[in-house]
Formats: sequence, C-alpha cells, structure tokens
Amino acid sequence: MGLDNKFEMYIRDLCKRIKNKEVHAHITMEINDHLHTLKEEAMSTGLSEEEAIDQALARMGDAGVLGKQLNKTHKAPMDVKTLLPVLTVSLFGLLVMYYLQFHSSFTELQELKVFDKSLGFYLLGVALMLSIFMFDYRILMKYSKYFYAATIFILLLTVLIGVRVDDVPFLNVGFAHVNFTEITPFLLVIAFAGIFHSWDWKDNRKSWLGIGIMSMPILLIGTTGAFAATIISIIVCAAIMHTSRSSLKQTITFAVVAAIWPTWNLLFLSHRYSIVSSYTDLKIGEAYFIGSALQVTPSFISEVHTDFILTYIIYSFGWLAAITALALVIFFIYRISITAKSVNSPYGKLLITGLAGVFSAQFILSLLTNLGLSPLTGVPVPFMSYGGSHLLLEMISAGLILSIYRRRKSKKSVSLTHGPQGN
Repeated sequence: MGLDNKFEMYIRDLCKRIKNKEVHAHITMEINDHLHTLKEEAMSTGLSEEEAIDQALARMGDAGVLGKQLNKTHKAPMDVKTLLPVLTVSLFGLLVMYYLQFHSSFTELQELKVFDKSLGFYLLGVALMLSIFMFDYRILMKYSKYFYAATIFILLLTVLIGVRVDDVPFLNVGFAHVNFTEITPFLLVIAFAGIFHSWDWKDNRKSWLGIGIMSMPILLIGTTGAFAATIISIIVCAAIMHTSRSSLKQTITFAVVAAIWPTWNLLFLSHRYSIVSSYTDLKIGEAYFIGSALQVTPSFISEVHTDFILTYIIYSFGWLAAITALALVIFFIYRISITAKSVNSPYGKLLITGLAGVFSAQFILSLLTNLGLSPLTGVPVPFMSYGGSHLLLEMISAGLILSIYRRRKSKKSVSLTHGPQGN
C-alpha cells in the first residue's frame, strides 16, 4: 500500500461520519491539504516519509472524533420556521375543503369531491417539497434560458390556440386543460434568476436587452386577458431588477410603463367589481369573531372553494380563524424575505427574492378580492385555495426556498472546526 493511501483511507473514514455529502468534496480537499502540509513540516525536521505521514495523521486526531465534529458543523439544516407555516396553512386549507365537501349546503361541490382531490394534491405537494429540499437548486441555473424559451413558447400556444373557461385562458394538453398563465410567474422567477444574476444594468445595451427580455412574457400574458398574472409578473420583474442591482429609476420606470396596459383593462371590469363586492360585503357582514355557521349559499358565487375561500373562512369559521391563517401566510412571506438576506449565492438570492415577490403579490391580490376591494379573480390564496397546478407549484417553490436555505452559505469555503493538534 502506498504511503499516501494512508491519507486517502483517513479522509474516507472521516467522510463516512459526515451525512451531508455535498460538503465531502470541500472537506476532502481541505483535509488533504492540511495533511500534506503537516507531512512536509515533519519531513523538514529530518523524519522519513513514513514517519512524517504517521505524525501528520496523529496531529490531525482520530478520524471518528473529527468526523463527528464536522458532521455537527455541516449538517444540512431544515428551515423549520419556513416549513411550519406552510404545513399549518395547508392543513387549515384541507380542513376547509372537508367542511365544503361534507358539511356545506353548497351541493355543487359534492360532485367535485374537493376534499378527496385536495388531500391527494397536498400529499403529493409535500412529497415534492421535501424532494426539492434535498435537490441542489443551483443545477437549475444552467437551464434558465430553456425555462424562458419554453415559457414564451407555451404562452404563444395559449394565445393562439388556448380556450377560455369562465373567461380564464386554458391550454388544452390533450388529457387536461391547464391554466398556464397561473403558473407563469413561478417559471419566470426560475428563468430570470439565472439570466440576471450577473447582469450589468449599467451597460446601456444590456439594460435595453434586459427590459426586452422581461417585457415579452408580460405582453403575452396581458394578451390572454389574465390581468392578475400580468400584475404578479410585473412585480416579479421589478423585484428581480432591483435585486440584480438595476437603478431605482430603471426599476420604477419599467414597472410603471408595464402596468399601464393592465391598469387600463381593469377599468372595464367595474361590472365584475360590483358583483364581487356585493357578495363579499354580505358574507363578511354576517360573520362573527369566532364563527357563525358552516354553511354557504350556492346562489351567490361558484368560486367559493378557490378565489373566495377567504370570504368563506371569515363567514363560516369567524374572523379569528381567518386572521390566524393570514398571519401564518404573512409570517411565511416575511421569513423567506429575511432568508434572502442571508444567502451568499447571487443566483440563490435572486431566486428566493423572486419567489417572495410572487407569494406577496398573490397574497395581496387575493386578499383585496376577498374583501371586495378588487375586481380581479383567478388569484388563489397561497396553500389554501382548491386547485392542483397552483398548489403543486407553491409546494415546489417552498421546497426551493428550503433548498436555498440549506445551501445559503455555499459561496464560503468549508471551514474545519477541529484544526491540527499540537505534538
């Protein structure tokens, strides 16, 4: 056996104690460097190579002890403060679906089996979230341009051959109709984070190119009439621009100009606003602090399980339940915003900031609609509203956030907590 193989065996034995395999390469490099430095120091005192290797290993200490210490230092952390509100809000959403299916006068929902389907979506969503947590999000960066191209292509298909269901554009994929505009903001975050993480907004040519790249999907979404998705996408673009160090003037100018078209179109939705407002005013006006009755009248509106789930919660479970659920969502958004500040990777920081923008915009728009202050529909309450595509995307996004948190210090080299021991 070669003498240097003793180093390899030592490092292999040490790494067996470290469960986070992502740091193995860094630790192997640093330990190997330490051992060879100690070996050279020992040989300079006149020791033979074999004696120097043995002394270097002795000074490094027992592989089992050092391995356990490094395992403790480099554990892959789970951000419990992000995970708990997601799971709690999801359980509350599932509870609401249970009452809608089994204890509601809204008999039309019985055929939808909203609880049964939601249970399946939630279980699949949690599995995806935990899988993405284990996944190294940085792998996505090299596919950013492909995400962007695919998003533009599918939006074009939605515009050209999409069908409308209740005035919402859907893309027929053969076995199902998919509301692609609803999930577009999430895809744009993944695409833009990779494209703009090292973008030079001070370069005039690149500045105009960046604005063009961001404007294309917004124009396509606006063409479909999905105004809520358009507004959310504009907010995402503004957040990405600001975080990637565009000037405040560039960001504000882009956001204001991009918002002109959807704002103009919203003026034509006043008839919808009166319907929404009358429904929410009536139901909220009948609500108690603790809750009145687990009933809802089907003649008012058909989207109580999706767009107006918050109104139903206020009416049926009371203001206390609604405020608690909203507080959990707000804490989740606040938590990921705080996490973004601790992320070393520019790509990770941009990715988590964009997702925070999506959740914030989605939450605010859905809240305004449920309070009768906005005519926009088609905006689900995060983790609570019924629906498969948006719920799975939200769970996957939460998994990405957990993955980013797990690797938030990745730009820094792996440091050893147990240095070479003295003689």
